[in-house]
Amino acid sequence: MNAAITIDKSTCKVCGTCGDVCPSHIMYKQKDLKIMNIHGERIQFCVKCGQCMAVCPTSSVKIDGLSYEKDFVPLPEGGPFEDAFYKMIMSRRSVRNFKDRPVPREMLAKIADAITYSPPSVPPIKTEITIVQNSEVIRQALPTMIEMYNTLIKGMENPIIRMFIKKSAGPEKFKLLVSHVIPSMKDRMPELKSGAEDTIMRRAPAMIVFHADRKSDNYQIDIYIAITFGILAAHSLGLGATIIELIPPAIEREKDLRKLFCIPDGNEVVAAMIVGYPKYRYQRAVRRKLKNVTWI
Repeated sequence: MNAAITIDKSTCKVCGTCGDVCPSHIMYKQKDLKIMNIHGERIQFCVKCGQCMAVCPTSSVKIDGLSYEKDFVPLPEGGPFEDAFYKMIMSRRSVRNFKDRPVPREMLAKIADAITYSPPSVPPIKTEITIVQNSEVIRQALPTMIEMYNTLIKGMENPIIRMFIKKSAGPEKFKLLVSHVIPSMKDRMPELKSGAEDTIMRRAPAMIVFHADRKSDNYQIDIYIAITFGILAAHSLGLGATIIELIPPAIEREKDLRKLFCIPDGNEVVAAMIVGYPKYRYQRAVRRKLKNVTWI
């Protein structure tokens, strides 16, 4: 990713900070001239992450394609934020029970805005989202999803089809299918078909679908980071949310669902989160332990 980089010598304080924070150290202090200069041969490694522009105290660094006015916002004063952060992550729960109340567009827009601050593994951001505010669209998709999983259950009972599913899904996802998804869906299928319950969409009033061009780099990692920001943003707004892994495979495999959720042909649906006002208020956090912690 080539980028034109310039430094305004008339305002630059030659602090060297831009060169220190640049992942490729493209800028450097030229001590004999007491100016900041640029390694021309390293410009090819600029990924337009914006680190140099974000840290420059005098806004002297310019990267072609990035604007101080459009692409950067002043940081809030204050900190550290330890107490507020721990209160937020401790009180967040995966919410699957919602009030029968629509989520305002402006709140979903705030979640989308928060997602834009999620760091990409390698710039630029590849993540695309589809925000579903209309709960009727979610309800419209449910029968197709139910039928897809019903077909999958039947397919797993056929040795030949099961072999193709295993090859297509890969070892990790196939293990999840066998140990959790298929038994759970098989048990709940009668209630799903009758409409007695919705263990896929959880009758959520809103949903955000995350997808990206299959040809882009590291897009799955970017989306996992982005959806984490989305989940935390929803909680900060007093909303409940959770990631539903049953949704992406259904949208991926069903053309009608891809069309319904406006997924471009070349994109892969990687993740989805349901959003709404929590029906219940949790009284305590769940303390979990990592499988292992190694100190060196």
